[in-house]
Amino acid sequence: MTGETSRIVLPSATRFAARQAIAILRRRDVPIASLLSRAGVSESDIDDPQRRIGAMAQGKLLEYAAEMLKDSEFGLHLAQKANPREAGLLFYVASGAGDIGDALALAARYCRIVNEAVRLKLIRSPKGMTIEVKFIGVPRHFAWQNTEFIVAATIKGLREMAGGDFQPTQVAFTLAREPDPGEFERFFGCPVQFSGSADQFSFSNETLAIPLVTRDQHLLEALRPICEEAAKERNTAYGTLRSSVENELQKLLPHGKANRQRVAKALGLTERTLAQKLGEENTSYEKVVDRLRHSLALEYIKQPSVSLAQIAWLLGYEGPTSFNHAFARWTGRSASEARRDNQRSSDDKVSKLGHAP
Repeated sequence: MTGETSRIVLPSATRFAARQAIAILRRRDVPIASLLSRAGVSESDIDDPQRRIGAMAQGKLLEYAAEMLKDSEFGLHLAQKANPREAGLLFYVASGAGDIGDALALAARYCRIVNEAVRLKLIRSPKGMTIEVKFIGVPRHFAWQNTEFIVAATIKGLREMAGGDFQPTQVAFTLAREPDPGEFERFFGCPVQFSGSADQFSFSNETLAIPLVTRDQHLLEALRPICEEAAKERNTAYGTLRSSVENELQKLLPHGKANRQRVAKALGLTERTLAQKLGEENTSYEKVVDRLRHSLALEYIKQPSVSLAQIAWLLGYEGPTSFNHAFARWTGRSASEARRDNQRSSDDKVSKLGHAP
């Protein structure tokens, strides 16, 4: 790996999720050199306990690992195997809280210690609380597996702090796919929605009031000033404007509302300023839209339960014909051909695994 590859690009993250992913790949004897190179990190980046890596690199690493393992639920599986205590300071300060509600408030305040790109937004309602997971400086299509990991690992950690099982009232993810819903619902213990408008999970007031068996006021008082200082150092919102535009576009594309004016307004910019700043990043609004559609199309095409007509709608096209023309321009083949090739590749993978000694 070159020094350029190993250079940390802000926002940064600890290696919590990445380290778990690499451990799984190593246990399965999966070659990791090419995966790490694609993500822009080195083995020393992953193995050095004192080193942080780019949040974008970690997101890419989880996506590429899921792709390599043909595991669309990789983020969930990763969280199931992870030890929440390996999140470090964030886990221990939250574990000192009195109940689940207080632990979530601490997690939302200090989550940037673990990943500068992550924001947890707590939304109160008369019946309880909804926690929305957002990324800053990382395009959403490089954060899907990471998001599912964060939601599942957070709930797993809270269950450990509470010393018992409890369920959210609902969980929703933005990724448009139809995985095995039973696996997600068995873990979370509640309905799980996909193709949602936000990545979020909710708790009732009764659940928020569950006391933690790990509660320790002295530990909390000792760690809070350390966390405050660490969070202040990690209070970054670095990242390209392009990634912010992509995140807004992905929410708007399925509704046919992904126009320049609406995106500029959502980002607090004028259309002229938006164009100027994107130009400074050597791109344009049209190029960002096209690049995002291309990236999302390659992801959606892997999901056999999402029809080509649905993909066209998700990407904001008027119909399948427009989508097919765009897909052929991007890849040199039709969307239906790409889907058949992908299914054939998956079948071959399963066949090889079935005949493995």
